Amino acid sequence: MTWTVFKKEILKLSHQINFEPDILIGITRGGLVPTRLLSSTLKVKDVYCLTVNKIGQKRKIQTEIKINFNNKKVLLIEDILETGKSLIDAKKYLETKGANVKTACLYLMPESEIKPDFYLKTINKLVTFPWE
Repeated sequence: MTWTVFKKEILKLSHQINFEPDILIGITRGGLVPTRLLSSTLKVKDVYCLTVNKIGQKRKIQTEIKINFNNKKVLLIEDILETGKSLIDAKKYLETKGANVKTACLYLMPESEIKPDFYLKTINKLVTFPWE
């Protein structure tokens, strides 16, 4: 995938998002670039990242975001969902902090355990993004 194609895909994704978030959070590593570009297209200035590490088959939140999430609308972003486990755990973490969380990614793989609120399409093989 080229940067030009990627930017077009981000624009398509932004048009699907019928939610006005207060905060965007990208899951590191893959969600950082999409989050940054979506912050411009959605005009959201409050942007954070959340690190979720894979330890065996489990996921562990490694980042503590120290803001008041009560009644905040959060858009949690990844680039692609393979199993979706990191997104599931990140969403649970933010909800325990009081956030109203919606999820977004560019692509979804059939084996994902979660269907995001916003995504472009389901794919069967991994995409190589321009930053990889």
